[in-house]
Amino acid sequence: MEKVNNITIIGSGNVATQLGIELFNKGYNINGIISRNEYSGNKLANKTNSRLIPFNQNTVEYSDMVLVSLKDDSYLNLLGDINLNNKFIVHTSGSLDSNFLKNYSSKWGCLYPLQSIHKNLSTNWKKVNFFLEASSNKELNKLIDICDKLSSKYNVVNSVQRQKIHLSAVAISNFTYRLLSTVRSYCEENKIEYQLFKNLIQISIDNTFKDDVFKLQTGPASRKDYDLIEKHLDILRENDNLKDIYELFTKQILNQHHEL
Repeated sequence: MEKVNNITIIGSGNVATQLGIELFNKGYNINGIISRNEYSGNKLANKTNSRLIPFNQNTVEYSDMVLVSLKDDSYLNLLGDINLNNKFIVHTSGSLDSNFLKNYSSKWGCLYPLQSIHKNLSTNWKKVNFFLEASSNKELNKLIDICDKLSSKYNVVNSVQRQKIHLSAVAISNFTYRLLSTVRSYCEENKIEYQLFKNLIQISIDNTFKDDVFKLQTGPASRKDYDLIEKHLDILRENDNLKDIYELFTKQILNQHHEL
């Protein structure tokens, strides 16, 4: 089976940095980093024993794979400036339809990690689920081999399925983070130790994996305790951020339990 050995990385953001470093640590040769951000591009190049390739001097001649990890709105703007020489080009986006890669190469794939990744925080790749898509079984097997070397789990899906998975991931990760960080700010403002809620948060998350998830909903909205709801809203009258969230979720829960 043909495998990937030499990789050029386009991008130097969160996913490009963390994944690039891990690929290097697993023995892949990183030929170079193509990035318009010279500072972060050089940092990634230094950590992967490679070099920063300027956009006007780019080359992927000696690469088996070109890994592209950019903001979604940057793919179309930047890829047209690079001579990809019909190389195996792989993107990491959760939301883009992979068909756009056909404009640049007949050999393409998607290596989307279902994980919130930040370049300054370590990632446990053994716990990461990748969602794969490729132009042929030959290219798909190359991506599977990469997942195996990273000790990561993988699933093969099409672009439509992946886009729905990505939407769910945004809701679970980003919205939950926003909710909890808003509550944490409220706790800090009122001298309440946020650490006290760690067990409650964990139990609440664990309960969502049970079959009867809607029946496990508790709280004033689930039992239609309107007096307590009004009391809470009165307490939050000077905290618009948490008040807006409280009102939105309360309405959702009331509607759900009305249907039940």
